Amino acid sequence: MKKFILSIWLCLSASVMLVAGESDAIGQRLAAFESASGQAAVAQANELMRAFSNEQLTEQLIQFPSTAPLDSLRQQVWYWAAEHYYDHADYRHAVSYGERALPLFAGDSKADCLNLLALSYFRMSDYEHAVRYAKECYRLDERTGDPDVMSSSLNTLAGICIGANQPREAEQYILKAIDLAQQAGNPARMAVLQGMASEVYHALGDDRRALAFANRACAIERHLGRDDKLQVRLTQKASVLLGLHRWQEAEQVLQAAIPALRQLGDRHSLGIACNKMGMALLSQQRDREAVPYYREAAAIFAQMGDLGNELHAHRGLYEALWTLNPDSAKIELDYFDLLKDSLYSTATAESLARFNAEFDNDWLQRDLARHRQRVRLAVLAGVLVAALLACAVWWWMRRRSRLREAALQAIIDELRREPQASAAVPEAPATAAPPAAANPSAPAPPAMADREFLDRLVGHVRAMMEQGDVSVDRLADHMCLTRGHLNRRVKALTGVTTQQYALRVRLEYARQLMEREPALTIAEVADRCGFGDAAAFSRAFKRTFGASPSQHRALKA
Repeated sequence: MKKFILSIWLCLSASVMLVAGESDAIGQRLAAFESASGQAAVAQANELMRAFSNEQLTEQLIQFPSTAPLDSLRQQVWYWAAEHYYDHADYRHAVSYGERALPLFAGDSKADCLNLLALSYFRMSDYEHAVRYAKECYRLDERTGDPDVMSSSLNTLAGICIGANQPREAEQYILKAIDLAQQAGNPARMAVLQGMASEVYHALGDDRRALAFANRACAIERHLGRDDKLQVRLTQKASVLLGLHRWQEAEQVLQAAIPALRQLGDRHSLGIACNKMGMALLSQQRDREAVPYYREAAAIFAQMGDLGNELHAHRGLYEALWTLNPDSAKIELDYFDLLKDSLYSTATAESLARFNAEFDNDWLQRDLARHRQRVRLAVLAGVLVAALLACAVWWWMRRRSRLREAALQAIIDELRREPQASAAVPEAPATAAPPAAANPSAPAPPAMADREFLDRLVGHVRAMMEQGDVSVDRLADHMCLTRGHLNRRVKALTGVTTQQYALRVRLEYARQLMEREPALTIAEVADRCGFGDAAAFSRAFKRTFGASPSQHRALKA
């Protein structure tokens, strides 16, 4: 009977969302685009991209030429349609269009689409699909070696583990993500990670540590002036205060956050805040006041298809109604049982277990293994240190012997040349030789040589930006090196590949250019930095600095 009721509920929910999605203007335009071909398809695609630009999903208006291939149109339209529906908390449609767009991406450019799908499935509490896409996204980001984008992927994985009731695994991901974000120096990313860390330690029952992370997240958001994100961090802080049984403080924080979230239109965060407010009131035995907050949260999450948070809302309603209306409480308990049966599946647990097992030889399991085997490693380290010390002594003595032999041979050679030199060359005036440091032909110290090498490389990158063609092959030609030699030297000096270093140079120049010449449009900045596509520039800028070009400009204004 429960399964029958649940299937009816799921079908009704899906039907409501489908009707809502197809009845909006974007849904009608997407239907027209998918039925069109040739020039009509291009016209429909341009109309859709104009609508997405008006919603400020894209940094600049994207328009397609009449000769654009159909697959290119579909890739961009479907991806931005997925972004549109995710932004409107319609996660089923976000998944539908994201799945269509994904096969049309190639290489590392798939990462954004994979991350969007992981987040959409996560919001729907489908952790099996969420972890699969998050894992693939992390693999692509790991190949770039960029600590900022890697920290973003690990944050998504931590959130999935929290949703799937695996906080201990989430702890490993979020701590590694924070370490990477510190390397990247991205404060906006750090605020997100600190907020996630507060959720992780709250789930682990370490609420004092969770409160420290939440306070740091709020402080960063205030410093950055991001009021919308601050409300989310305050909601996370309220969760920790509830864990510490500081009910009234949590209520005060939520009384400020809930109206702001309603005004901002952030329905998902609003639903979470309503659940937390219900809990705060229920803990103070104010059951009747808690009911409307739980009902609002249940309605929001039912419409979104977020089973995990809807589960908490119906549990709260059951507890709040128990003394007020036992019959209604029984209905909420039945709903709670139905949702619970459908939420935590064996497949989800197995999928997460397989994913964690694949990291056995990666940083996660290596760190844990070191911690568990410190005594054995200490003994082994002592043996290795002794061996290395012996090798170092041998090498030093051998080097000293060779230097003494070389010095002796130099004296012998000088003595052999002296008679011939004195006969052939007249005696020179007794003038002091110039110091070696003043000799312009003397080789530069290694540090200076490396600095000059990087300065030359940066100069060539900036020169090529003006031509709109920055490639590793051209850089190698200008530096008079092979591509492999150039990559090895740049990697040794900077820790990243030539391509990644050149991209950082271009994006850093773009950031300086926007601050120095605020009258320039984003498209003009992209063009000056060698990006032919303003949308590609915006995505690269956001992945590197944690904010889009327009957001960065607004913060600096």
